[in-house]
Amino acid sequence: MNLNAEILNKNIAALISGTNEPLARKLLDFLKSKSFTRFSLSEDFNIYDKSNQTFMYENLENELEHFYTHILASSPRYPFICLYGIANAFLVKKLARHYKHIFVFESELELFALALSSVDLSLELTSGKVYLIDSLEEKVATQLLILFDQKDMFEYLLLYELFINNAYYSRFYEQELKNINEFILEHIQIVIRNLNLNSELPLLSYQNFLNNAPTMLQSIPFQKLLSQRKGKFDTAIVVSAGPSLNKQLELLARVQEKAVIFCADGSLNTLLACKIKPDYVTNLDYSDHALKFFQCALPSKTINAISASTHPSMLAKLENKCVILKTTPIYERFGLSEFGYLDVGTQVSHFSYVLALELGFKTIIMLGQDLAFDEAGNSHAKGFAYGQSFEAEEEFTKLKVLAYGGKGEGLTHYTWYDYKIKLEFLFSCNALKAKFYNATEGGARIAFTEELSFKECCERFLSKEKPEFEVPKSLPENKSKKLLLKFKEKLQKDQKTCELFLNDSTSLYQALDNILNSNKDLPLEFLQSVKASIEKLNFSLDTSDFCQDGMLRAVFFQRGRLISKVLNSKIQDEKLYLFHFVCAYKEWLELFIQALDERKKAIEEALFER
Repeated sequence: MNLNAEILNKNIAALISGTNEPLARKLLDFLKSKSFTRFSLSEDFNIYDKSNQTFMYENLENELEHFYTHILASSPRYPFICLYGIANAFLVKKLARHYKHIFVFESELELFALALSSVDLSLELTSGKVYLIDSLEEKVATQLLILFDQKDMFEYLLLYELFINNAYYSRFYEQELKNINEFILEHIQIVIRNLNLNSELPLLSYQNFLNNAPTMLQSIPFQKLLSQRKGKFDTAIVVSAGPSLNKQLELLARVQEKAVIFCADGSLNTLLACKIKPDYVTNLDYSDHALKFFQCALPSKTINAISASTHPSMLAKLENKCVILKTTPIYERFGLSEFGYLDVGTQVSHFSYVLALELGFKTIIMLGQDLAFDEAGNSHAKGFAYGQSFEAEEEFTKLKVLAYGGKGEGLTHYTWYDYKIKLEFLFSCNALKAKFYNATEGGARIAFTEELSFKECCERFLSKEKPEFEVPKSLPENKSKKLLLKFKEKLQKDQKTCELFLNDSTSLYQALDNILNSNKDLPLEFLQSVKASIEKLNFSLDTSDFCQDGMLRAVFFQRGRLISKVLNSKIQDEKLYLFHFVCAYKEWLELFIQALDERKKAIEEALFER
């Protein structure tokens, strides 16, 4: 078997360039061993499977053409496809001309090596048109969440179906096909589950941020906190409010001076009742429900780390507050870097972990991170302000997951399960920065953490006293006023941008409405010109920092959903397809105009209050 070293090296270099470095490293290690034990490549690029004593293709040319034609016919005008099996990569190369992205899933390292020595995919790999996914890679979930969350991907995830490269895979990889299909569908749901157009959270978060800006600019600047404290101590304990927390409290109280304690707001009352003083309390609630967590007086040096989109009443109540902007375009656009940026996530414990990482902690011990009900059916620790059996947790659909320690199963629900996946994503991405020790001793097993009892963690990591820090000061009043003026100027620019897009979108909507209600036979050339007008507006929307800052993400998902319905109908006639495309876009414009108008009102209210 003669591998084409030149082609193979070009393809591996393309993988290393950023499209999939872990796969490239695995291939390089594999090639050093030269252990092709199962597959070999013939001169005509057919692959022989020694285990099953069969060639991959009964008739190479005919089967390639059959699957090429079938996949194109099954996905007309699709922006992407997912393909199981790389085979000899000739089909991948041929299909790449027709899609923005092709995601190729494969479990056999030998087949990756053979394929990448047969066909030059370096341009496709470098550009991101073709992405190769090792389905046995430990961090494959992380890879999928990153890939599917791309701006030109998440809108069209409802088009997903898994195609196979050839008949060989359906014969010998039936179970693998089923498993990877379920895995992909699960992670698509994680990406799109929170993109509910009826959710009030994006607008509420935005309104809170606008209202909080003056108070934020008078709080402790996040960058000042980092400059004074980053890297000054190695060991942190992140405390969540899961039911397993109660059994750890006595030991935590004894060792609290030997670790920096990050406390999710829901566990604050429980800690204070045991005379445990947290160093940081995190909060990111959009509503004022979390006020119930702050009924007791906090220690004088505790820092309240608060998301800038937290309910304004929280900021009014708390002292020693460090209001932090999220690492998202909507906040980054305002240029207030002294008060950001941090990927606080959607769950308060996530906020605690990223804050600990940003402060440079190398050892992070997790307590109360159950993400599951305990044996008694409790959802939270004793002392949780809304009760151990919080009724809100009963509303969600339940499912079973692998339990802590890998022994048996635990009962969770989909919201907790989403949190678990997102925490695993966080931990896998930061594995080189810190080591995460799950000392919860209960609940669900969380990947990319080492399970260790809290007693063992204390013996191994808590050997010296933590430093004492003074509470950092806020900005001088004159500087705070200058930043507020800068904030107001940016908001005024956003107001004008919003009005321009409202005018353009309304004009196009009215034009489409007139066209579709004209009851005329619309010529193909005319419909093509209408689509060109739509694409012109789309280009403006897709390249606008204002429109793409995340605030309207759910609305753009609806654009993809409505167009996906048209694409799913697989209309062959171009004229009929364009007609339905225009109808779908008009329907979406109505949603977009409504959302844009709501955002405009939020900006106007914020400017009026200034």
